[in-house]
Amino acid sequence: MTKAVLYLLIATGVIVLAWLGRLNAQQSRGEATSIGSDDMGGVVTSNKGPEAGVWVIAETADLPTKFAKIVVTDDRGRYVLPQLPKANYRVWVRGYGLVDSSPVQAAPGKVVNLSAVVAPNARTAAEYYPAVYWFSLLRVPDKSEFPGTGPKGNGIPENMKSQGQWLHLLKTDSCWSCHQLGEKATREIPKNLGHFDSSSAAWARRILSGQAGNNMVNGLGQLGPERALPMLADWTDRIAAGELPPTPPRPQGVERNVVITEWGWADPKAYLHDEIATDKRNPTLNADGEIFGATELSTDYLPVLDPVGAAASKVKLHVRDPKTPSSADDKVVAPSPYWGDEAIWHSQSNVPQSDVRWARTRVDYLQNPRQRQSSILQRRVEPSFSSLVPPQNEWPATRDV
Repeated sequence: MTKAVLYLLIATGVIVLAWLGRLNAQQSRGEATSIGSDDMGGVVTSNKGPEAGVWVIAETADLPTKFAKIVVTDDRGRYVLPQLPKANYRVWVRGYGLVDSSPVQAAPGKVVNLSAVVAPNARTAAEYYPAVYWFSLLRVPDKSEFPGTGPKGNGIPENMKSQGQWLHLLKTDSCWSCHQLGEKATREIPKNLGHFDSSSAAWARRILSGQAGNNMVNGLGQLGPERALPMLADWTDRIAAGELPPTPPRPQGVERNVVITEWGWADPKAYLHDEIATDKRNPTLNADGEIFGATELSTDYLPVLDPVGAAASKVKLHVRDPKTPSSADDKVVAPSPYWGDEAIWHSQSNVPQSDVRWARTRVDYLQNPRQRQSSILQRRVEPSFSSLVPPQNEWPATRDV
């Protein structure tokens, strides 16, 4: 082989490699990311290359209520955020093994390539893990500790016959009923809660906080405070010392097909016990219509969300007797680390999950009787599911015995 032929082959190889490299770069930056005028799409990369199975979040406050849409990247780091209302969005990346990227400003109809930021260490990465992964570090009583032997024994009530019964109370009928145990607010002891001689004492104080303090004390009593408080203290102590949960896997397969849309409704001092959008017996009823929430003990209104117009409103709930008991009567047992001595719940109309029902063109809810007896006064809301109803309209309520 002559030198001329050898040089030609080498030059051809360099050109081919350069072309392939440029093609791969083009593909990693936005291969076949096809978007419409109301979409946003692109490729997510980090210093490790394309990031698969991470979330891309677009959020805006330009609409009548806060709006966010979330999708997951594919194997090549590509994403498409579909059907975005016209607005200016803050767009960023979140994922396991990452920290949130700096938001970029973008609008629908644009290709937006995003740079993901790899977490600097395992502790920082774990801050983004689901609450249940942190909760999995809780060391619950062993099966051999049941039946309980009471406060002078192992601290578990004698009526607790099995570990399953104890866990049912912890998960279903007490703590987990209201709290996302394992998220940052529960896996750490707030500094502004005060100084305590032990973590058990800190937990004993924290469950007294706010208007639900009595409920939390009652729940702890059923678990057995002599056993439950040291368990919770051990959990938060080990986390404070650096113990980390296992790393969750990133979304795979069909999990990456999910598109999540979120809206802001109600208010910061309310909580949503449940919501209803249709009749379970006829789930095609009210397609794309308003969604009604149940705020249980926190407010005297039904929050209403228009998912198409991204607008939130309220239906005021009236009571016939102004002396109807209110959740505000439940005084703050001890100051909350977040709300202090303020009683943030004020409701004379307790609207829990099981008491909000859809029937053709109405939403029914049950209301507290004045003396909180077993009899229930039913109120009927007669909404017209159309744009003709003003956002803050107080629909009349009629008694339905």
